[in-house]
Amino acid sequence: MFAVEDRRKYIGGSDIAVVMGMSRWKTPLKLWLEKTGQAEPDDLSQVEAVQLGSELEEFVAQKFAKETGKQVRKQSKMYVHKDYPYMAAHIDRLITGTDEILECKTCGSYKEDEWAEVVETVEIDGKKVEKVIEKVPKEYLLQVTWYLGITGKKLAHIAVLIGGQKFKKRKIEFDKELFDVMVDMAKDFWKSVEAKTPPAVSASDNPVIVQMFPEADTEIIENQEIEANIAKLQKVKDDISVLNDEKEMLEAEIKSAIGEHLGVSTEKFKVTWPKYQQTKVNTERLKADGLYEKYADKSSYRRLNISEKKKVA
Repeated sequence: MFAVEDRRKYIGGSDIAVVMGMSRWKTPLKLWLEKTGQAEPDDLSQVEAVQLGSELEEFVAQKFAKETGKQVRKQSKMYVHKDYPYMAAHIDRLITGTDEILECKTCGSYKEDEWAEVVETVEIDGKKVEKVIEKVPKEYLLQVTWYLGITGKKLAHIAVLIGGQKFKKRKIEFDKELFDVMVDMAKDFWKSVEAKTPPAVSASDNPVIVQMFPEADTEIIENQEIEANIAKLQKVKDDISVLNDEKEMLEAEIKSAIGEHLGVSTEKFKVTWPKYQQTKVNTERLKADGLYEKYADKSSYRRLNISEKKKVA
């Protein structure tokens, strides 16, 4: 494994989906903060699933070798793009005597659908033919394509242990057209890292922006360019308020129709209104007993407030 500080110096296989805006776990802005040294990467070393995945890597590799008859060997070398030294690859295993690599994965049973075999109807030479599509999570598809392009290999295998009970294999052939797109996007991203210019924000970046700007001074800046966005945000909030009112009214009418019964059935829908129990802490009693302040954790946050200026006559 490479030290955290070393990972700031290059774009690796686990980064490329983020760079392309196709990661479910991290945004380009968050990665940019990490690569520019303005934020620490999330420490996953104590996450049990991550620990087990690391410990099971050798098992997955040997299971693959046993099922395929291929010999695999661990590779500690870090490969670097011949033209761009900040593009790198650290692969799990080489397959001996071939131009192939192996990537080992583990996941929980709840992610089994991400690795499912799906039958699709495709047209070949004017005829409709059923074809089995073996699904691969997009982040891993991009990761191994990156590895193939950096190493110059032609074929990657992904072996995955699902829920500790199912083992699946996937083959990914090198896609030069896709890799060229990846390289172009990686070049643009690294330029933003070197220039300390952040990438465009995404809808998932609100927590990242809070991390970037946790405090506020007393100045209100002038910026006419953002007025259209402010007006649009205010309209969206107003629309949500109207929809929430409509939602509450519809729920009230349906609950009234159900009454003392468990639910109601129509031609298209079944609606149930069961009773649940939950436990809540009674803060008033804690205050009365003088315990509230002892156990209350105070935190600060920034809230976005919008108000329309009064027009001057």
